[in-house]
Amino acid sequence: SMEFLKFRELPAGQNAIVAIACYSGYNQEDSVIMNQSSIDRGLFRSLFYRAYVDTEKRVGMTVLEKFEKPLRSETLKLKHGTYDKLDDDGLVAPGVRVSGDDVIIGKTTPIAPDAEEMGQRTKNHIKKDASTPLRSTENGIVDKVLLSTNSEGLKFVKVRMRTTKVPQIGDKFASRHGQKGTIGITYRQEDMPFTSEGVVPDLIINPHAIPSRMTIAHLIECQLSKVSSLRGYEGDATPFTEITVDSVSKLLREHGYQSRGFEVMYNGHTGR
Repeated sequence: SMEFLKFRELPAGQNAIVAIACYSGYNQEDSVIMNQSSIDRGLFRSLFYRAYVDTEKRVGMTVLEKFEKPLRSETLKLKHGTYDKLDDDGLVAPGVRVSGDDVIIGKTTPIAPDAEEMGQRTKNHIKKDASTPLRSTENGIVDKVLLSTNSEGLKFVKVRMRTTKVPQIGDKFASRHGQKGTIGITYRQEDMPFTSEGVVPDLIINPHAIPSRMTIAHLIECQLSKVSSLRGYEGDATPFTEITVDSVSKLLREHGYQSRGFEVMYNGHTGR
């Protein structure tokens, strides 16, 4: 199935060290406890891309909008955001960090000579602002800027934004078996429980998520992944193979572990 779904080229998700345990009460009701030190090292960090698109549209038969940096002296109805990061062509250069107050595509529309514009206009005002600001809740880095022409021969621009998303309390995660849950709290590595070998989990899920939902393959995957990491090869988790729970248990015992994958753990707060 990994070949059919192209998971080798583009894997879905990451492998984490997961403990199924009650710890401090912050993983009740489908919450999960996550290791803050693992997050700081880059666990489950992702990039979010959003594209902003705009076109120089025709206004009437002859007048055309223009990509440029609007000047306050000659442009009406400027937005509340800042125009400082725009170049003279009305676009932000790739690699520039922008936030919710910034305008990322500068564009103006010519005003007809006889238009009053509700009394705001002076003789210097010859344009009206039609710029595109960044969404107020977002910030990030300009990843790519594409300037081209459409089928009508008019200029259009695409600006792609890149934002790094770091896991935090309230973010939702799920295993491949539909066991979903949100982060209830994050603990630093020294406050997480650890095994007799000193292994600290990245994630603690609640044991109550298992029996009623009967996700048996989830437990088999946990058991098989432990054997795979010890032996250093991929385990075949697909059905209709010769692999059984007993055969995996036997391999675990050969490596000196409890046959079903249980571990003695020590409390990170007390050390006992």
